[in-house]
Amino acid sequence: MKKLMIIGSVHTDLVQFVKELPKGNETPEILKIETRVKGCGFQIGRFFHEIGFPFTVICDPGESVYGEQAREEAKKYGIELSEGSEEIGGCTFTMIDRNGNEGVFCVDGSEYHFSLSQVYDINPDEYGAVALAAEMLVGDDVQDVIDLLNELELPLYLICSARTAELNGEVLEAVSAFEPVMIFNDTDAYSLCAGKTDRLEEAARLIQNMTQAPVMILMNDGDAFYMDDEDSWVAPSDQKADTEIWAAAFIAAHMAGVDAKNSMMFANENSRSYHGETMKQRLAGMILHR
Repeated sequence: MKKLMIIGSVHTDLVQFVKELPKGNETPEILKIETRVKGCGFQIGRFFHEIGFPFTVICDPGESVYGEQAREEAKKYGIELSEGSEEIGGCTFTMIDRNGNEGVFCVDGSEYHFSLSQVYDINPDEYGAVALAAEMLVGDDVQDVIDLLNELELPLYLICSARTAELNGEVLEAVSAFEPVMIFNDTDAYSLCAGKTDRLEEAARLIQNMTQAPVMILMNDGDAFYMDDEDSWVAPSDQKADTEIWAAAFIAAHMAGVDAKNSMMFANENSRSYHGETMKQRLAGMILHR
């Protein structure tokens, strides 16, 4: 199996667990504080490490205290990141209330910057696909990302976030030319539609017409919805999943040769808690019975 190239952030997240998310200038009641490492690059790389599939994460976490913390934590999961950057790494601040609702504030740093110098020594023949976090397309170095995708000519999975709505029309058109598989949660899908609809199927169709790409939307109830230019379906689930981990599970199954519908079912089963050997056995069964 060829490697997955993952272009996405690896950064430190400073978390406050609070009784309720603040409204306006309210001061929240803090229940607990912790530090963790997050980011699309980290989440997908960690999943691929657990399942034992080859991958490379392209990210510069920077040389700040937060950057070094992210780099050291990533190493525990086989994620080797670039060294020697002079840029400062950023972080995120997250508040989580007792119901699991989150508020996130992002301080951008080097982890969201991409340069072709980060991939000068890669061998394109070693890679089978690219997983790209849409947040990497909102900065000044977006042309470097597009140039790399043009050079690689590989299948593309675009993991969308709240920042996808920040993409300008030219960037969205350029990325759509690579016919990516686009993965959203429902909130971010509606945001990209700019208030034109609050119905899931209409949102998926608007995005599909805009990009001519297959669209997957993770719904708030846990189900996953798929639409392309010929078909649509729902992969049922009873628990909501993290978008980035769900995307990692889907990509792993899809790259292993499982069709889209069963890859979605695999992602539903394995995106909340996952064990490498169990996942490999499940994939082997899917491949044998396809």
